[in-house]
Amino acid sequence: MGTSGWHTSDNGWLRRYRAMPEGLRIVATAFIGASIGYVTYLVIYAINPIQPRATTSWLLAFLVNVVRQHGLHRWLTFEHHGPYWPSLRRAYVMYSGSAVATTALNWSLTVHLGWNHHLAWVVCLFLTATISLIFLKRFVFKRASATESQS
Repeated sequence: MGTSGWHTSDNGWLRRYRAMPEGLRIVATAFIGASIGYVTYLVIYAINPIQPRATTSWLLAFLVNVVRQHGLHRWLTFEHHGPYWPSLRRAYVMYSGSAVATTALNWSLTVHLGWNHHLAWVVCLFLTATISLIFLKRFVFKRASATESQS
C-alpha cells in the first residue's frame, strides 16, 4: 500500500476492485451501499416518531443515503472525475423519481397491505436498484460537458 491515504488508487484492494468488470462493480457497490443504508434505516426507524413510521423512515433514510451512494458509485464504480456538484445534483434528480415511487410503494405495502417493514424495505430497495441500474451511468455519471467542467 502507498502512503498517500486510504482513498487513493495506489491501494491494492482498490486497484483490484476497480479491475473487476464494471457490471460487477455496480452490483458490489450497490450491495455495500444497501448494507450501510439498511443500518441507516434501522437507526432512523428506531428514533422516528412520525407516522406512518416505516414509510417516513424509508423516505428520511433514502434522502440521507443518496449522498453516500452517490459517493460510493463515484469512487468505486465509475471512478468519475467530472465535477462533484453537478453529478450529485443529477443523482438527486434521478433518485427523486425513485423516492416518490418507492415511498408510495412502501406506504402501500406497510400501511395498506400490512407487510412487515423489513420486507417492504427489501422490495423498495429492489425497485430503487432497478431504476438506478437503468439511469446511473447514463444520467448521473455521464461525461461532463464543457459547461460543467468549468463549474
